[in-house]
Formats: sequence, C-alpha cells, structure tokens
Amino acid sequence: MSSFYRFVLLTISTLCIVAQSHSQYYDTSKPVKVAVFIPLYADDVFNGTSYILDKENLPKNVLPGLEFYNGVMMAIDSLNAEGAKVEISIYDLKQNSKSLSALLRSSELNNVGLIIAAITNTAELKLFADQALNKNIPLISATYPNYVGVSQNPFFVVLNSSFQAHLQGLYKHMQRYYGSQNIIAVTRKGATEDYVKNYFTTLNKSARPGPLKLKWVTVDDAFSNINLLQNNLDSTKNNVVFVASPLERFGLNVVESLSLNDSYRTTTIGMPTWDNIKELDKPKYGNIEIVFSTPFLYYSQNQSLSSLINKRYKDKYYSRPSDMVFKGFEMIYHFTKLLDKHRNNLVNNLSDKSFTLFNQFMLEPVRLKSTSVKPDFLENRKLYFIKKQGGNVKSII
Repeated sequence: MSSFYRFVLLTISTLCIVAQSHSQYYDTSKPVKVAVFIPLYADDVFNGTSYILDKENLPKNVLPGLEFYNGVMMAIDSLNAEGAKVEISIYDLKQNSKSLSALLRSSELNNVGLIIAAITNTAELKLFADQALNKNIPLISATYPNYVGVSQNPFFVVLNSSFQAHLQGLYKHMQRYYGSQNIIAVTRKGATEDYVKNYFTTLNKSARPGPLKLKWVTVDDAFSNINLLQNNLDSTKNNVVFVASPLERFGLNVVESLSLNDSYRTTTIGMPTWDNIKELDKPKYGNIEIVFSTPFLYYSQNQSLSSLINKRYKDKYYSRPSDMVFKGFEMIYHFTKLLDKHRNNLVNNLSDKSFTLFNQFMLEPVRLKSTSVKPDFLENRKLYFIKKQGGNVKSII
C-alpha cells in the first residue's frame, strides 16, 4: 500500500469528523450541516495509529469506500474554494468503537440537514431509513440499489436505481427501439430469472401501444443446449437478444456464443450488471452490439470537469479515479449545494437541476401500493442506455 493511502486511512481512523457545528440549518446566516457515512473499515486496518495488516495491498472491501471518500474530499475542496456555507461530517460506517445505531442517536447529528450514506446491506438501510423518517431529514442512499423494508418514507432517496427500475426502463427502451422486431429472451433457471420473466410477462399484458414480441429460451448453465438460442437466429437480418439474467458470467457466455458466428448480426441487450463486465470490450466480441442501462454516466458528460478531476486525482493519488471517486464528488457537491439553496425545504426540491455536474437525476415518488397516499420513497428513474461495440460507445440514450 502506498504511503499516501496509509496516511489517508490513518487520518480517517483518528478523525472521523471533518467538521462540527451546533448551528440551525434553516438559519441562512449559518452553515448547513451534512453527515456523510462511508464504509471505510479503518478499524480493520489500524489499531490507534498502528497499521495492523501484514500485507501491503489494502483489502478489496476497503477500496470502494476509500475512493468514495477521496471524491468527497475533492468536493469539500471545491465547496471551500467557493466559500460555501456548509459543514460536512464524515463517519466510518464500519467503525468498531461505536455501532451505527448509536451513531445515529448521538447528539453529533443534531441540526443535520442532510445525510448521504454509502449503504452496504439491508440492516443499515433500515436504520438510515428510520432515522430519516423520525427526524424528517432527507437521506440520500448513494450506492445501494435497494429499498427493502422502506415504506411511507418520502425522506428516503434511492439514487442508484433499483433492479425493478432497470427492468421497467429496459422494457420501455425495447418497446421504443425494438418494438416491431422479434426478440429472443434468453434465460436460465433461477429465482431472479423467474422474477424477470414474470415481470416482463405482466408488463406485456397491459402494454401500450403493444406488447414486446418475446420468445423465451432457457439455456442451462453448462450451455449444453445453446443450440436452442442459435436455432432462433436469422442470418438475413439483425437479431435482437435480451439476456434476462443479472448473472455476469451467464451474460458473458451468451455474448461469447453469439460472437462465434460472423454471419449473424446481433444486438444483445443485457442487465445493469453489464456495466461491470470489462471483458465485453474485448475485440473478439466486436461483431456484437452491446446495450445496457446505468443511472450513472461519467465518461461522456461534462468532459471539462471530468478531465479536471482526472488530473487532480492523478496528481494527488498517482492513479486514475474510479467511478466511486466521481460518485463521491458529484453527490456531495450537488446535494450540499441544494441544501444550501433550499435549507429546510430540501425534500421538496431534490430534483432541482441548478447544480447538475454529470447526471440528470430524476427523483420520482414511488408508491408500492396504488392505494398509498404518501410515497414509500423517492427513486432516481433516470437511466442511460449505452450501446457499445468492440469497446467503443456508439450511442447514449
């Protein structure tokens, strides 16, 4: 591990709070308060000021949180440079000295006007959701694409769109761009895959202007019956294949089998998990169009700011920033500026586009039951559909 990263973690382990204030956040003459919770695992790396790991490289579970933290600190630098009236506190979500429930009950969070959390599991989600509802404080769930157990809570915001939101978005996308074509929906046996199939079947029953022309093909995990897919391909036109499983290895195997025959032109539509499959950019899959959805897009939006972040990060950390760095930067800057602008009325102005950096967040109220008067939560329903071929981006919708 580089000495700089060790210094960063040491700083985090000894100073969990960047800034404190006892001000009232609705007083426009005083700074607004933001609490940021990040899974840093500092206590697993340090005992006091002593580094306790035998290995030089940091554990994989530490890196995403550390990179998010680096993005947060870059945003704080930008806010300071602007003279923004904000005070931001950072807490290690995985600290051993104090439980999350105790942290949320502490006086340190008095007068906080916004909580931003990189939640990692459903237990944490429940604690944060309850805190937001009890205190009437907007809570941005920055990275966890789930809302299980959350209801009647308009203060809880799912920024990383849920699986259900992606399925709905994929259906509408296919309706618009492939609605007149036959679509081969390839799947496997599994509970999640059954859910996807049932979800699409239900949407097809009431679809307007018309249902998707889906033909379902089930392939086993050994791909011994892959001919069921291949027999449905047509060499005289472009084939549309929907991979109805979030399992990354299954999706990659489908693309692999489709790429073996150059006589077929194919557009393969996958799950949001495909954003993580770097192998899909390999030249050997160059004859396949790849389409997938994502709520976060950083490599083509606001390229001047993206270049600046890349340069500053490389100068300071001697590496390229990951998407977690950009998320940390964007979420802290964007929502802190909104809090500073709207103060005690932030919850009704979360969709304000005044301080958009990269992504056009579309926060919509979600009601899990049609009879619900109050929204169960807010969710980012803005999805970008990326079309790539041979590792090159062909279009973004």
